[in-house]
Amino acid sequence: MPSSKSNPLLDAVVEHFGGTIDYPYVKGSTVAGQTCDVYITAAGGLAVQTGADQTHTFRDLGRFVRMTVGLPADNPKHANDNQPVDLWAERQRPSLPRGVLPPVIESFARERAEQMGVDPGGIAVASLAVAAAAIPDRIKLQVKQHDEHWLESARLWFALIGNPSSKKTPIISNAVRPLRQIDSALVRRYLDEASVYMTLEKKEKAKKPAPKQQRAIIEDVTVESVQEVLKDSQDGVLLLRDELAGWFASMERYGGTKSGGSDRAFWLESFNGGPTTTNRIGRGVVHIPNLSVCLLGGIQPEPIRAIAADMHDDGLLQRILPVVLGGSEVGRDEPVTAAADDYAGLIERLHAMETPKAGLLDVRLRFSEEAQVVRAEMEERHHTMVQTWETISKKLSAHIGKYDVFFARLVVTFHCIESGGVNPDREVSADTARRAASFLHSYLFKHALAFYDMLGLSDHHDAVMAVAGYILAHKMDSISVSEARRGDRVMRRMDERQAAEVLSQLDAFGWLDPLPLQRNETSPRYKVRKFVHTLFEDRAEAESERRRAVRDAIREAATSG
Repeated sequence: MPSSKSNPLLDAVVEHFGGTIDYPYVKGSTVAGQTCDVYITAAGGLAVQTGADQTHTFRDLGRFVRMTVGLPADNPKHANDNQPVDLWAERQRPSLPRGVLPPVIESFARERAEQMGVDPGGIAVASLAVAAAAIPDRIKLQVKQHDEHWLESARLWFALIGNPSSKKTPIISNAVRPLRQIDSALVRRYLDEASVYMTLEKKEKAKKPAPKQQRAIIEDVTVESVQEVLKDSQDGVLLLRDELAGWFASMERYGGTKSGGSDRAFWLESFNGGPTTTNRIGRGVVHIPNLSVCLLGGIQPEPIRAIAADMHDDGLLQRILPVVLGGSEVGRDEPVTAAADDYAGLIERLHAMETPKAGLLDVRLRFSEEAQVVRAEMEERHHTMVQTWETISKKLSAHIGKYDVFFARLVVTFHCIESGGVNPDREVSADTARRAASFLHSYLFKHALAFYDMLGLSDHHDAVMAVAGYILAHKMDSISVSEARRGDRVMRRMDERQAAEVLSQLDAFGWLDPLPLQRNETSPRYKVRKFVHTLFEDRAEAESERRRAVRDAIREAATSG
């Protein structure tokens, strides 16, 4: 029976294709410019009926994957659920949306990008990381109305992914400049106070506490040095790394040792915040009231591919919001507006910000009633996304599993930026919640797709690509598990379970349809879908030529000499 309420799956169809969905019964909707009926099946799937004999049912896994990854807009002829995903295509990274970010951040990002000739999205997310680090951790959002224990501060981890030509370092330097000035002032104050303290007599020192080393930025990734800073920096700091490869290497180098494991645990905890106590040989007990670190860094595609392939799968990578930078161009030498000064003033204001007040009492941020509805919708949407992607890419699914947290932290950051004065408004508006949700899904999620596609979108990426190429090269109409294991070296290394998983993933990518098991059959057989050989005709020829060249090379090597 059709749902009587708005359904996130139907909404996803509308968001991707455009058109309308009419509730409660979705007859006469418009999808991809074609009038059709859209409804929820009894099994919870999604069905689109475009004619009396043309009903396309979206299975749970395939429907969302093809709506978010496949269906290129420049191929309207096959713009429906039957179109297979181009496994060789580079996922499109979206450009920075307009009117979603806080105006101060967007104005600064676009002006500096034109001056420098860089991707404005890089400056925007770097500025958000700096703003989040500047906001004191004492400012917390109670995410759910009736859950007093789920609290989030503005703590974000961003990585800029790009080649040296993308100008990652200048982008980061421009965004961090105001916070670096604040940090320099904090260091000078500490050194002055420490100098005076060291001149005191022993009895005077005993009566007076030692100066505190409060910081806003750290660049040393040695856990011991970070602990010393965080003891006195309860509002959190920004970990700044021009090249994140060094940060990852500092943990992976000792990944199999007790030290490496404890260091990884330290950084994982720093994403969550909160008090922690550590015992270190030679240093005794180290208590950190709030282990809170924002992260901003850059890394090139090749190093992150190698790191992702070798690193422990403990969720460290999935806590980072990746942004794949576009190429750079020649900048402009034009007079600047007040955008840079406004941004610098914003960072200063955020660093001095106090908690929201109810009279004289400190209170938590809370969603307005309408904003709470937006949050609940996001939670349901994220749950669906995790289930959808889990079979295809566990790494991407684990990343999406953090989206409830990312959403809340983006909300805190947006809200504090747009709240004037020393104390932020107590209530988060629905408009702020919607824009944070839009930025997360229309921009950051699409960059996550591009990033994890760069790493190999599926968990069996090499095998999926090998079987897809085998299907094209041999112009197969159907394929079984045993046939999937007969092709090249990659395919022959698969056992029966792995081969079955690969075919299931090709089903999800729109390449295959399962066929009913025949008598005496124990493993599934799939029919190759209608458009596979039509859409990838050029790829089929290239794949045939590649395999022919490999065979010739092997034959020549075997007969030479």
